[in-house]
Amino acid sequence: MNIYQQIVNKKLHNISPEELMNYSAQYNISLTTDQAKKISALLQSKKVNVFNTSERIQLMKEVAKITGHETAKKVNQLFMEFTK
Repeated sequence: MNIYQQIVNKKLHNISPEELMNYSAQYNISLTTDQAKKISALLQSKKVNVFNTSERIQLMKEVAKITGHETAKKVNQLFMEFTK
């Protein structure tokens, strides 16, 4: 894993609910405060490499349980943009 990947993964593993809310507004992704708290806790508890397709898909399945399929799909598209 290169340094860029390490930085992105570290940021995701330490992201706060407030930061998630800011990103959701910035990228026009519907997210409630409660959902942001749950996703933040999920990201902190699971050390997922978002550059690994299978790990990212599994994470998106768990995010979909919290937010619904459409929101998880938008989040996955955003991850795809950052992991190109």
